Amino acid sequence: MRHYTALLLAVLGAGCCSLVAAQYYDPIESDNGLYWRGEYGEMDICHHDKNFTYTYALDFKFDDLNDLDNVGGNGVKLYCRDDAGSISGYVTSLEGKRGEWQGIHSCPLHVFFNGFRLRVFPDQGTWGDDFAVDNIQMACEDGTIIDGIDGILPEKEEMEEGVEEKSVLRQWVDKVERKIEVIRYNIDKTRIHGEWGSWVFCSPGMNVVGIRTVVEDGHIDDDAGLTDVILYCA
Repeated sequence: MRHYTALLLAVLGAGCCSLVAAQYYDPIESDNGLYWRGEYGEMDICHHDKNFTYTYALDFKFDDLNDLDNVGGNGVKLYCRDDAGSISGYVTSLEGKRGEWQGIHSCPLHVFFNGFRLRVFPDQGTWGDDFAVDNIQMACEDGTIIDGIDGILPEKEEMEEGVEEKSVLRQWVDKVERKIEVIRYNIDKTRIHGEWGSWVFCSPGMNVVGIRTVVEDGHIDDDAGLTDVILYCA
């Protein structure tokens, strides 16, 4: 089982051994990431000045799945702010070259991220095209879900009940004294994509403050892009 422990040591005053404070960051990890593929980036933690800051907004780097070598997701940025609403920049880690940032979407004011899950296309073997993580969703403390591609998702009760959007729609149409069947494809639903993993959350009373990513980029044959994400709570 993979496990990462992050320890920040603040040493002040004269001498090398004056340990003043230690801050532990608790990692939370996806259950479906392809962590064995790619390079691990550096851990990045929200900057703390006078006030402690936590992540509250998401931007996701995505490369459309229309290339000979698809990569899907290729980077993640999480923006930081304190309880008063003051923004202190963002945290990020390793990212691939291809793709476009999908836009910043945030939790409500005074609300922070406390969990996430990944949508991952499984390893396709020697001859298949791998693109690993093709989306991420972040959970806000109040239950709001931020999607890496679609932004803020509507609450379940706001969705129409009993309505299922089908990927293939069939309709019979009268045409010169005979009927023909017209087939329409819903492109968004039929596009190949991965499966969502389980939600993972910070311990009670903690929120996400940092990130580390795993990215496979720069190969001649097949790049998988973003393959795993590790978040840190405090």
